[in-house]
Order: sequence, then structure tokens, then C-alpha cells
Amino acid sequence: MINEIYSAIYTRLDSQLTRPVFDHVPENENNFPFVRLDPLVLDENGTDTETGFTGTIQVITYSRYKGSKNVSEIMQECYDALHRYAISDTAGYSFSTIHLEFSNILLNDDGLTRHGVQRFRVIFEPL
Repeated sequence: MINEIYSAIYTRLDSQLTRPVFDHVPENENNFPFVRLDPLVLDENGTDTETGFTGTIQVITYSRYKGSKNVSEIMQECYDALHRYAISDTAGYSFSTIHLEFSNILLNDDGLTRHGVQRFRVIFEPL
């Protein structure tokens, strides 16, 4: 189930964004700006009678633009692509919702690179 959810989110971002999407930080300095998708973290969210899961996934945006404007614009693209996006039913579970939980922009220690962190929550329930 984790692979199917991750793949759906990755595919959605890759098809909707104007920047490359990676699941690792590339070594090539020419890739800026880009988006990195962190691993999906799942937590059991069931009741005594039903099994359910919630998950979180972080989307990290990297840019070497001198201000926050570029990162902010890309983060808006990520939000538009994922917030309330309807993921298909996966591995016996029905998609309930995906929504933005957290967002922040930071300057890296190198003084050149800004990165924006967005955490999205995904909720699944049994079919």
C-alpha cells in the first residue's frame, strides 16, 4: 500500500509541476530549483471494528533564488497539485482526504539555498 500511495503522489506532482521532482537530492548543482518527495510515513488509525491509516509525506522545495519568492511559488504549485487531491482506492483502502498540515521556508547553512517544507496528511479507510 505504501508504494502505491507514494507513487500516486509522486506522479501527481511530476505531472503538475513546472520543476523536476526527485525522491533524493541530486548532486548536480544545475538542477535548481527542484522538489524532493520524502518517504511516506504511515500510522495505524483504526477503531475496534475498522482498520484505517493516516500518513504524512513531506514535500521539500529547493531554490537558489536570492529571496523566498521562487520557493513560495513552487510551494503554491505543490499545494494546488495535492491539497484535496483524490487519490484512487489503493490495496483495499479507500482514499478519504489529503490536506496540507504544515508549511515553512528556511535558509540553508550555505547561505545560498532556500528550502520550503510542506507536510501533507493522507487519510485512508477500509473499503
